[in-house]
Amino acid sequence: MRIKNPKETLWIAGPLLFVLLVRMVRAYATRLNPAFNWPPVLLGNAFLAIGWGLGYFLAEADHVFYATMCDPQDETCRLVKEEWERKNWRNAWGILERTKGERKRLPIRNMLTIFILLGVGIWVVSSSGSMLASGMVMGLLVRLFSEAVRDAEYKKWYWVFARDFTPMEHRGFLTAWGLVLLFSLVLLMRGF
Repeated sequence: MRIKNPKETLWIAGPLLFVLLVRMVRAYATRLNPAFNWPPVLLGNAFLAIGWGLGYFLAEADHVFYATMCDPQDETCRLVKEEWERKNWRNAWGILERTKGERKRLPIRNMLTIFILLGVGIWVVSSSGSMLASGMVMGLLVRLFSEAVRDAEYKKWYWVFARDFTPMEHRGFLTAWGLVLLFSLVLLMRGF
């Protein structure tokens, strides 16, 4: 997947770079402690960055899942399956990229999944101790948050619910989501 917009890069990489910078400054400030050791700090930051990248690309699983598990009469699904059977991955991915806009009911890009991921995210960041897992959850949540904020067609994020949501409710959910993300980022910055 290519990043077509420089602002998208800022949305995705900005929080990661800020967290890594704060973690390095905190590590440098505590280096006077005789028990302090740089390699674990650097290794933890590397795993955090790798996990963030994996989480970013995990969001693309939506389109792959949709194309492989969807209606066999759908033209896009049929084309993608044919390309995969021929092991022509690049063409299959190109078809998925070109037809992104036509998929509305995605299994990852919906608010129910987001609510679950936010709970899992706080748990992973606060208690797991795994920088790779923390990075994956945060990378996925930051990417989905950036997409939800910029998406003019907000109702597609609520397709799993039986009622329509108003723009005011959507802004409220985005505000709560942003606050939980901010809290999780602060937790990441505090730990080594």
